Amino acid sequence: MISFSLNVRNLLQQPTIETFYLIDFNGYRTTNYFAPITLSNGEVYNNDGRLYQVDPPQLSTTVDRELYKISFADPDFYFGTLIDQGIVGDSVTVRIGFVDPLTKQPLTALSDTIVVYKGRVDNGAYSIKTEDVGEALFVLTCASPMANLDAVRSLSTTKDALKAISPSDTSFDQIYEGAGQVELKWGKG
Repeated sequence: MISFSLNVRNLLQQPTIETFYLIDFNGYRTTNYFAPITLSNGEVYNNDGRLYQVDPPQLSTTVDRELYKISFADPDFYFGTLIDQGIVGDSVTVRIGFVDPLTKQPLTALSDTIVVYKGRVDNGAYSIKTEDVGEALFVLTCASPMANLDAVRSLSTTKDALKAISPSDTSFDQIYEGAGQVELKWGKG
């Protein structure tokens, strides 16, 4: 059950409210609010203009939900090096913050925000349009709360890729050595 602070409960009873996103992607913190926000726990979320869109998953059947997608405007390919470093399995937290209608200031107490997603990176890729205006978006795909159970996708089977997903997984530690016993873990994690 989600518990709301008294401030949030009062705001949710209003006919209109102003909200903003706070994204923490493996230490990179950004917001779509027009100014930087410092939460009560000391975390600073900057508005660098990169946060483009947040697409929460949509329920289509009881066992299938779309993935959580976060899009960043990235004309200078800032996030490109993250793909090379192996971002699969990195932590992602999405919060919704609220603006006080009387003071027109964001509520910065951690209890006055709502965690709408907390999970791991499933994939990161670019969506590039080469039209006259053009755009370059970095789309961060996060693990669905309930993934499609019959879905099949490729998994990078290198020692480092598996360590990024689960640091305690030793299934590929000796794969290139050619000798020794290997304990494999199979199934959806």
